Amino acid sequence: MNKIILKFIDLYKIYVFIALLTFNFDLYAQNKSNFKQVDATGRSILLPENIETSRKRALEDAIYIAALRGGADVNGFSSINSNTIINDQSVVKPTNSVIDFKILSETQDKQYLTIKIRAVVGDELSKNNCKIRPININLFKGSITVDTNVPSELARYTSLWYNKTYEIISKFPNVNVNNFQNRLLNQIIKSSQNPSFDYNAITKGIPTIHAGNYSLVPKIFITKIYKNSFANYILSISFDLYKGQNIKLETSKSYNLLINYQLDSKFQFIKNISRMDMDIIDQNVTNHLSESINSFFNDINCKPLEGKLTVNEGKLRVDLGSKQGLKQKQIGMVNGIKIQNSMLNNSILIVHTDDVFDNYSTLLPLNDNIKLTNLNNKIVKFVE
Repeated sequence: MNKIILKFIDLYKIYVFIALLTFNFDLYAQNKSNFKQVDATGRSILLPENIETSRKRALEDAIYIAALRGGADVNGFSSINSNTIINDQSVVKPTNSVIDFKILSETQDKQYLTIKIRAVVGDELSKNNCKIRPININLFKGSITVDTNVPSELARYTSLWYNKTYEIISKFPNVNVNNFQNRLLNQIIKSSQNPSFDYNAITKGIPTIHAGNYSLVPKIFITKIYKNSFANYILSISFDLYKGQNIKLETSKSYNLLINYQLDSKFQFIKNISRMDMDIIDQNVTNHLSESINSFFNDINCKPLEGKLTVNEGKLRVDLGSKQGLKQKQIGMVNGIKIQNSMLNNSILIVHTDDVFDNYSTLLPLNDNIKLTNLNNKIVKFVE
């Protein structure tokens, strides 16, 4: 009896080893992306008197195999029976879940009911979504605020640093800039509402803002603080980022730099000899501007591409295209959708790009049973 058990365990180990070889490539591929598309086949014993039960079991089997193809953990343990024989055993468990699927085929023979599915597998909570992609910016006029207690020398340089901010952004890699440095964003909003009554709209036109693009307003502020007998100054560079044609505030971030300027003293002589070299201060501020802008755009790249869905002439569209970094067959996720898949406990629909144009794309849902009209005005988030 023990020999039979040991032989069974050996066969089980071989099965686990083969399973690991089968899923090994998928496991490594999963590390490179939050989501992946896999095909899987499940089957169950055919119960002629209860086809629905057979179908459900086959579908469960296919979904489990699809989840394994998305990545697997193998845990080992030992057991001891009454004859003190130690058995080494292994358990294979999926590390990801099936987000959505479609049935490709269903077949029956005398013994089995077989179902083949195409599924999207992944971890929807994964944060590893950073990737360099094109960022389209309409750069508008910002503001400079200088406190009255700031020396005139620093005040003059503040204007230079403000202009340097625009220069750095305009030359930043993968950022496409339309420079409207001399025009206020609020004026553009008013002009678009009543263009026939606005002088700037008539003489200069209204900037085109595509749905998937951004509008950026930089601001610089400098004020005095006291620290360790030094008259120091805080230089703050902030960015207000607006998204789309509705010009909705997406984010607002500030980056501060402490400037050591001179000793705080009643004697002008001490102030003069303790004053920092302005070339050094200028270089420090320039470095700070570059690092702040780099950090700001990196944060944008780490956010998933996100757009609004519309249905036009029977086709599902999103207001993002190749100019925003969208690619052919890229996977997107739509939350809050009721799907007639009793096997999955989520409300997520998977879509992928079908045709990608400059500023919009058409999409196809993975699930054929969904009504496109149910997706109108929903938000889709794309994964890399």
